[in-house]
Amino acid sequence: MEESIKIAIIQPSSPPEKEAFEKGLSILRKEGFFVRNFVDFREDPPSHKAILLFEIMTSGLFTHLWAARGGAGAIKLLPYFDELFKASSLNPPLPQLIGFSDITTLHIYFYKKFGKRGLHAPMIVNLATLKANSLKRTLEFIQGRPTSYKLKGKPFRVGESQGVLLGGNLLTLSSLCGTPYFFEEKELILFIEETNEPLYRVERAFLQILFSLPKGSLKGLILGNMGKVNSYEFLKRISEFLPEEIPIGYAFPFGHTANNNPLLIGSKVKMQVTEKRAELLFIDILRP
Repeated sequence: MEESIKIAIIQPSSPPEKEAFEKGLSILRKEGFFVRNFVDFREDPPSHKAILLFEIMTSGLFTHLWAARGGAGAIKLLPYFDELFKASSLNPPLPQLIGFSDITTLHIYFYKKFGKRGLHAPMIVNLATLKANSLKRTLEFIQGRPTSYKLKGKPFRVGESQGVLLGGNLLTLSSLCGTPYFFEEKELILFIEETNEPLYRVERAFLQILFSLPKGSLKGLILGNMGKVNSYEFLKRISEFLPEEIPIGYAFPFGHTANNNPLLIGSKVKMQVTEKRAELLFIDILRP
């Protein structure tokens, strides 16, 4: 294992369940990673969480920040980060953030503010129940091994496009609409995933995001696991609101599922959808 990889385990959202957390932590240690655990299983005030995370991020001691779990609460850290980073004169390389679900908020914040590309990937509590190939791919990303990377899904609308890959959990993304923290990209490939939400809430959240995007910016749409919502039926219901020329794919292997494969947020990607398959190809995967 590369000694240069140093991982801080953090708790920016809800406290993790202890047994699942310990199993995940054990997997990392068996892989030989240097790991320092900052999880205390308490529901600390957002200000305390933000200060601790800021100190960890700017210490220069870690290459990665791996979230223990999602849940809720990460959005409460953002105004504190605004003040902390504004007042700081420190400028070390920021660690790469790893996580998904509620961690979507932090991924978008650090990409928009610093251009930092996070890894939309399983959290510590998910590691013990992941499929072997998903775990393997996640660890390879952390080690900087992949020189090329491609994910496949099912086609909904044929087409080809390129853009910057941004997205995450659907309802979490929609909570950023109308705030200074929502992203703006001229050429966007949007990816979304969701879990345990009824169709009407999924539709409403998606349309809120769509109507908040700059006109003409959406160049492609990718759906991962959408929980109890049928992705194909969902796309049929909202397709009249989508740009006619963009490629659309669904059933990609990421999200709240054991087959949760990593996605590099902020990466330049190429999307190709034919009558038989949908593919997402990462173009600049090695750029930090």
